[in-house]
Amino acid sequence: MIYGEEDKSKYKIEYNGEKFSKDLLSYKVIVIGRYGVGKTTIINKLMGKVIDKEYAPTLSIDIKNIQAKVNDKIIQINIWDCCGNDKFARETPQLFKNAYISIIVYAINDKKSCEEIWHNMLNEHSYESIIFLIGNKSDLEKEREVEIKDVETFKNKYEDDIKIFFETSALYGNNIDKLLDNIAISIYEKNKKEEDQLENSIRNSITLDKR
Repeated sequence: MIYGEEDKSKYKIEYNGEKFSKDLLSYKVIVIGRYGVGKTTIINKLMGKVIDKEYAPTLSIDIKNIQAKVNDKIIQINIWDCCGNDKFARETPQLFKNAYISIIVYAINDKKSCEEIWHNMLNEHSYESIIFLIGNKSDLEKEREVEIKDVETFKNKYEDDIKIFFETSALYGNNIDKLLDNIAISIYEKNKKEEDQLENSIRNSITLDKR
């Protein structure tokens, strides 16, 4: 499910401003994909930074924090910018552990970056997280190598794994606010579900003890 404009009345979301709190539960969000697809640019845009076309590549891991308030719940989102180097990704499978959300990024003008996802990423790694599939660089429509209909077919094949798919332009900010809202709301909903399950488990345990 993609959370969009129709959900604005259901969710009230605020970001940072003055820091809400120093002592918050942190939720790990990893951003992975082939070198050059724009992972760092997406994250910088999520952080509200001005984007320049020239930037240094991520050589290992860079972690950025965003605090969000969704309805009455305050959360800290830890966004892990993971190096796109294949060797680094293969040698650090622990990066994928304990992630609440895994954002897999490809570039619409780089077919190889999408094929790598199809052939490798979803098969090589075990995801217990919510998976976002993001097609970046939508501003390069004239150079498009990856058609939306093909990605949607792929997503349908992995519909139990991939929960959200849409395209972004990190350079111009297209759908970046939508991406951030979906991250915050997905964490909120997953956490709420886990809390409800825990509460039900405790309630059932008490009921059994009374028998």
